[in-house]
Amino acid sequence: MGLALLAATGASAQYNPKASYEGPAKLNTWSVSVMGGPTQFFGDLREYDFYPVSKTGFDSYSERKSAFFGVAVGKQLSHLFGLQLDGQFGNLVGMKRRLYYSYFRSNYIQTDLTGSVNLKSLLFGINKMKRWKIDAYTGLGVVFFKSTAYELGTGRVRRWTKTNNGDGILREAKYEKDWAIPVGLAVNYEVSSRFDVGLDFRFTNVNTDRLDATIGGNSSSYFDGFGTRGQFDNAYERKGESNLDKMGYVAVAVTYKLGKNAIKVQKVNGKYDYDTTKGTYHLRWTDPRNLIKPPVILTLEQIDSVAKANRPKDIDPKLLMDTDNDGVSDYFDRQPNTPAGSIVSGAGEAIDFDKYVSAALPGIACAEILTNVAFDTDKNIIKPQYYDMLNKVVELLNKTQCRLQLSGHADRRASDRYNIALSRRRVEAVKNYLVKQGLNDANRIIIDYFGSFKPIGDNSRAGLTKNRRVELRLVP
Repeated sequence: MGLALLAATGASAQYNPKASYEGPAKLNTWSVSVMGGPTQFFGDLREYDFYPVSKTGFDSYSERKSAFFGVAVGKQLSHLFGLQLDGQFGNLVGMKRRLYYSYFRSNYIQTDLTGSVNLKSLLFGINKMKRWKIDAYTGLGVVFFKSTAYELGTGRVRRWTKTNNGDGILREAKYEKDWAIPVGLAVNYEVSSRFDVGLDFRFTNVNTDRLDATIGGNSSSYFDGFGTRGQFDNAYERKGESNLDKMGYVAVAVTYKLGKNAIKVQKVNGKYDYDTTKGTYHLRWTDPRNLIKPPVILTLEQIDSVAKANRPKDIDPKLLMDTDNDGVSDYFDRQPNTPAGSIVSGAGEAIDFDKYVSAALPGIACAEILTNVAFDTDKNIIKPQYYDMLNKVVELLNKTQCRLQLSGHADRRASDRYNIALSRRRVEAVKNYLVKQGLNDANRIIIDYFGSFKPIGDNSRAGLTKNRRVELRLVP
C-alpha cells in the first residue's frame, strides 16, 4: 500500500511552478499587434473640452480629420505582467476661436516602451470572463512632431515649429522631438489560438506646449512667424502659461500570437481543461499554475486494486529449497538427492573428483570444477578431512596448465571489516597448504575474498556452516 500511495502522489510531484515554462508546460510569450483609429488633441487650440468640432466653415475647422496607425511587439513576462514596444505615425488637428482664432495641423511619429498589468486576472481570476483580457499600461516614449498653425477663415500660416531664426522669414515647418508618457487601457477578446481583437484607449502626456504650434497664454505669449522680435524670442520656449499639451486615441487592435503549435484552452464537461499534449498555450491567456495537475487522492479500494495489479508472481517454492544440502537450489539442481559431502557442479551434479584427477594429463583443457573447504566458526585452520582432496588438487595442477581460483567467505556474525579479513586468512591458509604440498607454480593461484557478501546459506545453523568456506574453482 505504501508503494501505491507513492506512485499516486509521485505523478503530481513532477509538476511545480519552476517547471511551468519547460517541457510539457512550456508557454508561448511573444505577440505582434497592428492598430489604428482616430486621434484627439488636448491643448490650447481646442474649441471644446469634450466634443470635437465636426464642420469646417469661415470661423471653424473640423477636428475629426485626424487618425493614426501603429505596430507593437509584445513580450509576456508572466501571466499578469508584460512589455510592449510600439511605433505609431499619425496626425492631429485642433482649433480655437477665442483669443487665438487659429487652427493647426500636426504630423507626428511616436515610439514607446510600456509595461502592462492584467487587471482582469488580477481582480477576477483566470477563469472568470475567460476569453477577455483587460490590461492597464504606462511607460515612456519619444514623439517627433511637425506642426503648423493657420488663421481661421483665411488659412494664412501664422505659426510653425522649429524654423524661427529670428529674422521673420517664413520657412517650412520641421520636426521637433520631446518626451512622452503614455497611459492606457486595452481590452482584448481571444478569437482563436492565433488572433485576438480589441480596443485600445490611450492618453499621452507630452513634455511640450508646442504640439499645436502655439505656446498658450494671453495674446502676447504665443509665437507667430509674422510677429515681432519679442514674439520670436518666445518661439522656442517649451512651456507657456497653460498646461503642457496632450493627445489621445481610441484604436482597434488585432494581435497575432507567435509561437509553435498554438492552442487555446477548451471547455470539457463545463470546466476549462488544460492539455499540454495537444499543443502550446500562450502566456497572455494562461496562468502557469493552471498547468499544475492536482495530486490524485486514491481511495482504499483503489489503492488495494493498484497493489494487486502490480503484485509480482509468487516465488516458486523450489527456489527456497535445497533437499540434499549441496548449496544448489532444487529449482536448478539436476541431481537433488546427491549424498552429503558430495562435490557438485553449478547445476548440482555430483563430480567424481578422484576419477577426474586420475584421468587428467598435461595439455588437457581445463574444465571448470568447483569444490569447497569448510571452516569452523572464526577459524582459518584446515580440517584434516580436506587434506586428501587438496593433495589431489596439487597433483592435478602440476599435471596441467590450469589455474586455481580461491574465493574466501565468512558467515554474517561479525562486522564487514572483520569478515573480509577472516575470509582472506582462510584463502591464504588454503594457498599455503597447497604450496607446502608441492605445488610447482604458486603464481597460478588466483585469490579473492568476499567476507559475508556472497552467502549460499541463510542464518540458520546449517546455513552459517555453508557460508564459512573457501571455494576452489579450476579455470583455464
